[in-house]
Amino acid sequence: MPSLFYAVPLAAVISLVYCSTRYELPARIYQTSTVMFVKTIIGLAMLYGVLWYFSS
Repeated sequence: MPSLFYAVPLAAVISLVYCSTRYELPARIYQTSTVMFVKTIIGLAMLYGVLWYFSS
């Protein structure tokens, strides 16, 4: 369970670095990286929920 806490900062860093390689304006980088971060966390939570459901 503690390893799940590493997913949040890792997803934030990955989305920030990925979006900073695609865009130049800081406002655009923060906006798209925030959207990507939220989508990644929601996707990971859904995947965790599905795996938890099938494992029990």
